[in-house]
Amino acid sequence: MSENLDYWRRQSIKNLFNDVDLLPPEQKRMAGKLLVIGGNRMAFFAVASALETAKRMGVGEVRALLPDDLKGKVPSTSEVYFAPSSNSGVFCADSLPEMLRLADWAEAVILIGDSGHNAETSLVFAEFLNKVEKPVLITRDAVDAVCPSVGDWLLREAETNLFVTMPQLQKLLRTLYYPKVITLSMPTNQLVETLHKFTLSYAVSVTTFHNGLIVMAEKGEVVTQGLDETNYSPISLWGGSLATEAMVARLWNSGKEFNHIFASVVAPRA
Repeated sequence: MSENLDYWRRQSIKNLFNDVDLLPPEQKRMAGKLLVIGGNRMAFFAVASALETAKRMGVGEVRALLPDDLKGKVPSTSEVYFAPSSNSGVFCADSLPEMLRLADWAEAVILIGDSGHNAETSLVFAEFLNKVEKPVLITRDAVDAVCPSVGDWLLREAETNLFVTMPQLQKLLRTLYYPKVITLSMPTNQLVETLHKFTLSYAVSVTTFHNGLIVMAEKGEVVTQGLDETNYSPISLWGGSLATEAMVARLWNSGKEFNHIFASVVAPRA
């Protein structure tokens, strides 16, 4: 297979998308409203990290929604909200109204993870995705939570962005009965071709990491960036900060492709 694929763009030491704005608007009220959803009884680090990252970048407003089992365990601030939790300390069906209420306030949403492995959380996230009409990014173990319902939410009209590991991508496509198989040892050009066709078939952006490359795909176009040319490591990719940076940048670049925005966020900085 030829590697001269016209839909594959390689970003190296130079940002390919200089029209993407990575600085906040001068007026804070124009800098966007971000909602972060995640956490469970035992973990909320990703939510805290996302809040810190969004504020550091200069987002207009940010709110976080946690299960109410965490009340008294996290600092009480005006940015932190709680929704009903199950006996296991995770989001339950009764949390959906609060999720939707805050999503109505927000301009974009991140399902940041630390959600725990629970069937009730999977169901409420699936219903949330089918009802919310805002751009959503799904990452970390929130991807595992929504995997069983991928055939439903992948058809939502609102923007959906996936920031996933290769095993998660493999599971999503297998659950979807997608005809192309993802393997952890596949050559990069085969992954690029698969994501090219997948994102032409479904209105979703996919960002993953494979063979030392951050791979970003949307609307059939794939951009790759060598991890060694960024400030990230294979571990720091998945902490939640990078996903948050990309989604805050999305608020400042309405109408631009998310894979271009993500590529600009991870581009080498001068």
